[in-house]
Amino acid sequence: MSAATRSRQATAAVLGLWLVVLCALTAGDTGVRQSRGGVTVLATWTGAEGQAFRELLDAFTRDHGIHVDYQGTTALREVLSSEVDSGTPPDIAVLPSSGELAAYARQGLLAELDGVVPAGRGTAYGGLWTPRLRAGGPVYGIAVKADLKSIVWFDRHRPASTLPALAADGRQWCVGMGGDATSGWPGTDWIEDLLLQQQGRSVYQEWATGGLPWTDPRVERAWRSWGSLFGKDTARAALTTDFRTAGAGLFAPDPPCALEHQGSFIRGGYPRPADADFVFSAGLLPRADRRSTAREVSGDFAAVFRDTPRARELMRYLASADAQRAWGRKTAGRSAHPFFANRDVPLDAQGDDAVDRRIATALRDSASLCLDASDAMPTRMRLAFQRAALTYLSDTTERPDGLLRSLEKVRRRLRGDPDQPWLSTVCG
Repeated sequence: MSAATRSRQATAAVLGLWLVVLCALTAGDTGVRQSRGGVTVLATWTGAEGQAFRELLDAFTRDHGIHVDYQGTTALREVLSSEVDSGTPPDIAVLPSSGELAAYARQGLLAELDGVVPAGRGTAYGGLWTPRLRAGGPVYGIAVKADLKSIVWFDRHRPASTLPALAADGRQWCVGMGGDATSGWPGTDWIEDLLLQQQGRSVYQEWATGGLPWTDPRVERAWRSWGSLFGKDTARAALTTDFRTAGAGLFAPDPPCALEHQGSFIRGGYPRPADADFVFSAGLLPRADRRSTAREVSGDFAAVFRDTPRARELMRYLASADAQRAWGRKTAGRSAHPFFANRDVPLDAQGDDAVDRRIATALRDSASLCLDASDAMPTRMRLAFQRAALTYLSDTTERPDGLLRSLEKVRRRLRGDPDQPWLSTVCG
């Protein structure tokens, strides 16, 4: 073979290699071919929930040409705080606490989102689900997922007529306070719901927004109602029981307990979800107004930390009924599926049976809903509340007066702290 021939073959080989490289750069796979850059997202969803959310983000990438780098973590507060402090926050974070949302907004770290949800769809979300630091102020977060909390779960094979008698027997409650770094929050849910069902939305809102002292007799009544409900053994066992497994006993052959006061998300963790049913808590909680239609709820609020066109496009997608409909239908038949605050998402995209539909329907009735109070409080207030709930449960024979005085001192200090804001409203 001549030198000229070898040279031509080498040149052809190099050209062929460059053609392969160019084709890879200009074509690639479906997700990269028309890539318009990337977005980073941080949220608490892991496991089956995290996989379903990743599938939703993958669909967004295919349709919009924007790659999404998702990180799911059960230590979101710590991870996000570290990334913010280092100057490398995610583009979008989904916060499980409206209080933390308010704190980041007050620090000027969040983008205003009033233009993200199209004007024609603005009514799809009530004001409860688009929190503002003040009435008429800008929106900083949108609830892309929601849960109902003022409910009590039981095995559907039990006659509903037996529930009031069971509720009066503290031994019949499945209770777990354990939750890793957030241990104690199920106790705060109990006290919040008791105050809401005993005193109504007006008193609840005044307390949750920092205007009502912890030492108010109505707040103390809720604490004492909770403490009087459980026997010593039930209360102490709750301190060493994980909230994720507490309700498994509802469906045992010889059930050790019959009722669980827990949010709508918990059904996905039951060993036999199809056997789980619920009633609204007002019918069973001690000294509650049996006519109450008030419901405590929680939301996962998406917020933009790095304001880019790509981040806003993803936010519009996550807030849309189309995306949430797809998210719900992707999880059909799975143990964990989301519920939505968006009224435009059809009920049949939010679960597989009548129980799921009842939850989804209740989440649309914004006039009766109030956000989880501790979630809406400043972080230091919320953590003090969780610790106090655990302390009280360790010995419910002690009056809660001392704990309430300590919590009141925290409230007074935070009322003057500009970095620890209180939401102006928590009820729809």
